[in-house]
Parts: sequence; C-alpha cells; structure tokens
Amino acid sequence: MSTKVEMMEKYTEQLTELGVTADAGLLDWVTDRVGPANYSADGQLVAATNPDELDRVYTGFVGDELAETDKEKGMAAINEVMEQMSGMNRKYRGVVYYLLAKKYGK
Repeated sequence: MSTKVEMMEKYTEQLTELGVTADAGLLDWVTDRVGPANYSADGQLVAATNPDELDRVYTGFVGDELAETDKEKGMAAINEVMEQMSGMNRKYRGVVYYLLAKKYGK
C-alpha cells in the first residue's frame, strides 16, 4: 500500500510531465480529497473514456469540493483536463483533481 507522501510524489511527477509546477499546499489538499482512492489501484486512476466515471468526478469533486453547481460548466472543465492529459495512459485522480482545482482558482 502506498503512503500519502508516495502518492504526492507520483502526482508531482505526472504534473511535471504536463509542464505544471505543483503547489505543495494545494497538492496536499487535493490528495486528502482523493481519500481512500489514493490507495486502490483502480480508484487512484480516472477512466477518461467512461462517462459514468467522469460524472463521478463532477459529483464527488467538482460539485462537492469546488462548489460548481452548473453541471454543464463542470463537465466542460473536466473535459478540458482530460484533453490536457490525453497523451497519458494513466490519469491519476489526484492530478485530475489538482488541475480542476487550479481551473477553479484554488
């Protein structure tokens, strides 16, 4: 099982691959929001081609944590992040959440 620090290191590495410099405080906050999914091989990744999965990202993070009440706007932000990460086979949930949090000014 990975530790929180190990997951944050993985997230930082993937953000660096995307050309994004990670803010440690925001990354810590996001990692906490990912919760137990950090430690599940399946849960720590976002299935970008699965509409139900993207809906869960909206409901569980964009809607709840980022307080976006306009689902269309929230889904557009999620799709922008998926496009930004399109060259990556493994899309870590923590990185997806981090990029969304940045879009929403966190």
